[in-house]
Amino acid sequence: MALGEKIGEAKGKTTGMRVKSIGPEGIRMETDFVSDNKGFGRFPSGRNIGTLDIVTAPSGIASGTGQGMFTTLDGDSIVWKCSTLGKTAEGKSTGVIFVHFMTTAAKLSWMNSFFMVSEGITDLMTMEFTETDYEWK
Repeated sequence: MALGEKIGEAKGKTTGMRVKSIGPEGIRMETDFVSDNKGFGRFPSGRNIGTLDIVTAPSGIASGTGQGMFTTLDGDSIVWKCSTLGKTAEGKSTGVIFVHFMTTAAKLSWMNSFFMVSEGITDLMTMEFTETDYEWK
């Protein structure tokens, strides 16, 4: 996998959680969040909201998918879908997120063929997270 330039940073917080099921594969949870994102270069800054559907296995390995909407500071809307893989240990959840964007905003049409890889860290006590975002080439 070839990572390109750093395109952004985010700080956010989990706003809601729901246990959907418990079974031999682990705990399936739905997690809602909001974040403020600072874009670098052509990537816009704005506010992000989303929902993740994550299964955490007894080993602490977590995987899942998500979707949401990013609103730029100029008021343009971008929707996204993601896949994530991570692990939980020592009160922190760390992971990698692969994101694809879709928008009808003409000035952001380049994002329709753009992929992002994010590295995230969540403090499981405060449910606050930080993220570093990179272009995926």
